[in-house]
Amino acid sequence: MDKPLNILLLEDNSADVELLQRELKKSYIPHSLRVVDNKEDFEKELKRAMPDIILADHSLPNFNSIEALSIVKEYKLDIPFILITGSVSEEFAAECMKSGADDYILKSSLIRLPSTIHNFISKSNLKREKATIEELHQKLQIAHKSITDSVNYAKRIQDAMLPSKEAFLKIFPQSAVIFSPKDTLSGDFYWLSENENKIIIAVADCTGHGIPGALMSMIGNNLLNEIVNVNGITSPKDILLKLNRGVCRILNQNHQETTTQDGMDIALCLVDNKDKKIEFAGANRPLYFLKNGVINVIKGDQLGIGGIQPELFREYTSHEILFEPGDAIYLTTDGYSDQFGERKNKKMLKKNFLKLLNSFKGLSMEEQEKRLNEWKGIWQGSLEQTDDILIVGIKF
Repeated sequence: MDKPLNILLLEDNSADVELLQRELKKSYIPHSLRVVDNKEDFEKELKRAMPDIILADHSLPNFNSIEALSIVKEYKLDIPFILITGSVSEEFAAECMKSGADDYILKSSLIRLPSTIHNFISKSNLKREKATIEELHQKLQIAHKSITDSVNYAKRIQDAMLPSKEAFLKIFPQSAVIFSPKDTLSGDFYWLSENENKIIIAVADCTGHGIPGALMSMIGNNLLNEIVNVNGITSPKDILLKLNRGVCRILNQNHQETTTQDGMDIALCLVDNKDKKIEFAGANRPLYFLKNGVINVIKGDQLGIGGIQPELFREYTSHEILFEPGDAIYLTTDGYSDQFGERKNKKMLKKNFLKLLNSFKGLSMEEQEKRLNEWKGIWQGSLEQTDDILIVGIKF
């Protein structure tokens, strides 16, 4: 036992008190003993300091062990209660146990006392530990529910921020969107803005996933709305430059002492339906352009958005492409090609992803979306998804 037992003894016979004290000393049980011989003192001691165990003679003047037990139950105390008596009938023993006594010991058999004390103190400690664990478990369940509810509510906000599939289909009847967050919230996001014949599409991969990634996606979404819809900037390279400056400003990355590398990679296209032209700029993300059955990779600049930037001046490159009916473009994050496969335990890699896209030529975007989802499940198997996945495909 780590600390002395706090024993409360209900006894009015001094000789019996000395007898019990000798037995406790012989057993080498570290303890402090408080002795009371009436109801008033018994209640005072219960209120003054919680005993670890109660030893009680049955019959005292104007008080007995059954009454003492009822007081313990009234106070809702979970304390081992052992009856110490000179003699006892089977009927009386049954009545005491029914009233809540844990055990009884005859004064002529006090040799049982040490082992009985050890037994009930061990049980009491286990019961208290179990109650503590159950209380902690309940608190964890409440905390988990609170966090889950908050995350699910945040997901509703994030989903409302993203363009709806209906919006994509209205602007591009032949389009596909595969959006599969690793967690409830996503660090990947896609963005759409339409102004007459010009449509701007962005697919971004923020640092992190889950809650940190989602916060970055909100920053990116708000900045794109400000840059394009408020300030009227439509050149992809200029949009990326303004986006980069905005992220650095919001995250205080312009200061020399900053260490944060948070930011995003992004592929951004301006589609001009009137002139049948696509203008593309990318920050660490390419554009895949399908023409005449061949997929061409148009690389973006190896300059992310945000993070520590040693260069004094940053510039993104614009690429111009003419498109015809039947051509298609794909904007993606790296989640699909970086997913590990169950059979090979290797990443899919970009070259295999491109082979997969190339095998879909001639299929509608609706069918391509279906097959990309199916292949993801086949490739991944029982393995955990390693990153957020986002693919946007548009067929002209």
